[in-house]
Amino acid sequence: MPEFSRNEWLRLPANERVAAVGHRAYVGGAEPEKWYGIGRLQYHFLVMNGLQSHHRFLDIACGALRLGRFVIPCLDKGCYFGLDEEPSLVSAAFRHEIPAEFVELKAPSFAFNSDFNFDFIETFDIAWANSLVTHLGPEMIALLLGNLRSKAHPGSRFFFTYWPGNQQPGIAYHPNMDFRITPSRLAEIGAQTGWKMTDIGDWNHPRQQLMMLAEPA
Repeated sequence: MPEFSRNEWLRLPANERVAAVGHRAYVGGAEPEKWYGIGRLQYHFLVMNGLQSHHRFLDIACGALRLGRFVIPCLDKGCYFGLDEEPSLVSAAFRHEIPAEFVELKAPSFAFNSDFNFDFIETFDIAWANSLVTHLGPEMIALLLGNLRSKAHPGSRFFFTYWPGNQQPGIAYHPNMDFRITPSRLAEIGAQTGWKMTDIGDWNHPRQQLMMLAEPA
């Protein structure tokens, strides 16, 4: 792999960064134990919290299908919806992470954008975002929640992870940086966008990301 400065790396198109380091390393946790472990952790959490085969499941920032490789085979046909900004990650997952027969049999749907456009799904039962809000500033969190609210029905649930704390002032937002936010601030943004927040807290994430549940207010 060629050497890049941080600024050079961030200026590269995402597909070139994926090609340079591999799809697993790009999303974090290339080591098999971390890759499969975090995928299983997410899947087990969802099953323990009521995910069923008929649920319309929305995987936001689905990436290289670290979770999708577990969830897609267990859902009914047409029930998986993945959103990401980088198509090359999903393409890599089709080549390396999930057998082609499952893709054909389960017919997952995908959309690719960075402005949280969910027009490819009518509604959802469970939405999920692992390690996404940890890279979003308050304005982008509000955009995510506002757009997602328009696709929710009264029983919809949205689980997402976050890092608790106060973001250091004066740092400009960048999607490749880590951001912290307090549960109370998330509750404020949720109230402004039509959500009620429940702080689940610790769920054994290896990087100490906490879990929040958003439900339609």
